Amino acid sequence: MKQLLIIAFACVFSFGNAQTAFKAGMASESIEPGDESFSVALSGYAGPWAGRFAVQWLPEGTLNQHPGILAEQKKTTGKPVKAEGVSYRISAGDHISFQRGKGKDTGATPALPGLKSFVVQHPYVYACNGTDTLYRFHIDNPDNGWNRALYANGAIRKVTLQKLFKHEGRLFAANDADSLFSASLIHGSKEEHLYARALAIEENKEKVVILCMDLCGFNSDFIQDVKRVISKKTGTNENAILINASHTHFVPGTQKWLPWAPHNRYPDVNYLYKVVKPAMVRAAVEATSKMFPADISFGRGTTDIGANRSNGTSKEPYDNAVDVLKVESQDKKKQAVMVLTGCHPVFGTKGIRHFTISSNYPGFMRSAVEKAASTPTLALFMQGCAGDINPKDEPEISGQKLADDVQEVLQSQMTPLSGKISFRMDSLLAPTDPWDKKKTEAFKAENAALGGDMVGERNVAWANLMLKHYEKNTMPASMPIYIQTLNIGQWKLIGLSREVVTEYGLAIKKIWPDQMVSVAGYCNDVSSYLPTERHIRTKVYEGDGSYFWYGQPSAFPLDILDRVVNRIRAKGY
Repeated sequence: MKQLLIIAFACVFSFGNAQTAFKAGMASESIEPGDESFSVALSGYAGPWAGRFAVQWLPEGTLNQHPGILAEQKKTTGKPVKAEGVSYRISAGDHISFQRGKGKDTGATPALPGLKSFVVQHPYVYACNGTDTLYRFHIDNPDNGWNRALYANGAIRKVTLQKLFKHEGRLFAANDADSLFSASLIHGSKEEHLYARALAIEENKEKVVILCMDLCGFNSDFIQDVKRVISKKTGTNENAILINASHTHFVPGTQKWLPWAPHNRYPDVNYLYKVVKPAMVRAAVEATSKMFPADISFGRGTTDIGANRSNGTSKEPYDNAVDVLKVESQDKKKQAVMVLTGCHPVFGTKGIRHFTISSNYPGFMRSAVEKAASTPTLALFMQGCAGDINPKDEPEISGQKLADDVQEVLQSQMTPLSGKISFRMDSLLAPTDPWDKKKTEAFKAENAALGGDMVGERNVAWANLMLKHYEKNTMPASMPIYIQTLNIGQWKLIGLSREVVTEYGLAIKKIWPDQMVSVAGYCNDVSSYLPTERHIRTKVYEGDGSYFWYGQPSAFPLDILDRVVNRIRAKGY
């Protein structure tokens, strides 16, 4: 009998271990823009209103020194340019006409006064008119018209553009003296490169995937599409896939910002669908297909890289927690370190840095953590509730400071995780309170009278958007806030959509004061700020002006923080 009890205990113990054993996988894919986009408009800052284009002209000698370009140009002179079934040619009146297929669908760009030359990077047309400005037109979005794609901004070489050439997949331009220049994207250092990084964790066939993206933001429809593809390829439940944006302000646009200047209103479709989406899918597939037995632990420290920017001279409130998830293979040969803290990646705007593609301080942090590790390590950054928190230092300094804070956590007594995995996706519909049509029309007229003022132009664009809603009877009645929860053993990760301010992290953690709870903003949809009553009442940017930039119908209700926290508390996620 005693022997049978020992055997039974051993079986239960073995079964219990199997129930709580984790598997994990990780992957990293580059999302650096390349030749798919001749010019990229950077996100995050509306100024300068003329645009932040991460591209410059590099000298290539004279046109005569490049016989390949001359020969290619001679062959195509006077002939239509063909790309992906569409034929383009210059037509009368400074237009470029285009025809899809055999006459089934024709169209033309608006006039570009003084049009001299054009090239095609389908579905975009790039053109010049003898000035220092490069223009771009999206044939699938003709209502947005011709947009600036590059100009002499004081930080790059000025070139008076007379001829454009596309050669071996790259853009070239010649000036009136036939000096030749190539368009070159302005990339940051290796530490600043952009990535899609995935972490997959599984327990007893229940699996979650976390994707950490070096993007400023994204819209929910795009994220839902990506999740559907990942779910189909990996078998992961869509509600178990959490996608977070670091919110760096130095990346190409990947979401709609309709009240912005025209070049920033829509995502760069070539970058979004030829680079970003495939990388997200590849990273998720690799992370889930190459899983290994892993030990997972959680720890928390603090940091001092940020300060509250919307509360006068006070630094409070500021959720300065640094949450660290360590995933180590049981053979000790590799590990992932995921870091979560809340601070805007916005500094580094002097000179050409303002026009440079960069992951900002999260990239410097990741690099420093990986270099300091004795085991091959993949570091990931997840943005927390950073809505009203700005860094104190330039990105290299903030990144190193944060990496040092992470090392303190890694060297402390971290808590091993064990137990089941669960997940949930929910949404809260916050009611809107839009202005009436008459007030909106008066607001538009008032701002139109300001002329070229940046805020005035934004306000006119916002008013036009609202008036279009009235015309089509599409005024949104609510603004959804997505709430996603991943439970991995004793650790709870709550991901909120929108630019979540710091009070949300502090308040949500108080629901479970004795548990390990992390709160991330910028998850699954970044369509506005998520402020508190303080921001809305005092009309600081996060609570008032920002909803114009994002094209929201109104500010949030004053009690929005309580609504979100009470929803999470009531559901008990």
